Amino acid sequence: MKNVWLVLFFLAPLFLSAQDITGTWEGELIKDGGATEGIQRTFKIKWEIVQVEKEVYGIVYFYPQDTKPNDKPNSWYTWYGKQGKSNPFPFQFIQGRYIDGFGTSSTYQFNVKFERKDSTDLLTGTWYYQLESLNSRERPAGFYSVKRISKLVSDQLWLKRKEKEIIEKIESRNKTYSR
Repeated sequence: MKNVWLVLFFLAPLFLSAQDITGTWEGELIKDGGATEGIQRTFKIKWEIVQVEKEVYGIVYFYPQDTKPNDKPNSWYTWYGKQGKSNPFPFQFIQGRYIDGFGTSSTYQFNVKFERKDSTDLLTGTWYYQLESLNSRERPAGFYSVKRISKLVSDQLWLKRKEKEIIEKIESRNKTYSR
């Protein structure tokens, strides 16, 4: 019995690092006062993310500053990130292609950290107007925090969601046949 506990103790970090962040996330993006003439500004953001193994694909929706419940996003973009081989967080979520919207966003990169607080999944970190390294000493343009509101995503990420399902089925069958 002692050996079973010892094996579980050493395998626990592997299970904890396998956190799947697929789903819909909502929260706030804060523009730092230093980047906006001393006035800190808060905006609503929404992320739809599909994680396929270590790659992370998504759509990020940016809303107007004083968002009301029925407001539509100003703009939305595709985003991409890749988690590290040994350490999945933090990773960089980098702006891809402009999809649609009335405005534009100069946001280029989010540094993403995962945490669980009181059974709520959170993604938090800093964001930059330009591509920055994780170890940069450059001042971020602001901070953000989003919480998972659903494990589902919209049809706009249909292809990535299907790719994820196919890979999971293949892995499941491989585990069955390897027994």
